[in-house]
Amino acid sequence: MNQNNIQELPRLNTENLENIFNVYQNKSGYYYYNLLETIVFPKNLPPNLFKTYSIVPGDTWPYISFKAFNTPNLWWLILLVNNINNPLSKLEIGKSLLIPNNSVVQDVLAKISRLK
Repeated sequence: MNQNNIQELPRLNTENLENIFNVYQNKSGYYYYNLLETIVFPKNLPPNLFKTYSIVPGDTWPYISFKAFNTPNLWWLILLVNNINNPLSKLEIGKSLLIPNNSVVQDVLAKISRLK
């Protein structure tokens, strides 16, 4: 069941995970994501589609997202582009990340909207 079909959940912005992965409710009433549905990026992205960012002390995924996109909600996109599967793993200071440019972000969000 998509989050938009669960009345108790507030309507969320397009970039929230609830709009990327389907949200389900089990028999006990708990909600969970179907994380098997993912967005796949090509392995060799053209350089004009992204910039690089080096992780600094104090960074978190939402904070990097905020610095890159002015919203903390697109952290999952940074992880996907960088093929990082565990958002709870410790961020490596100095590691370079690919940050998609705004046209890529808008294209991904538009495609997600059409899939619903």
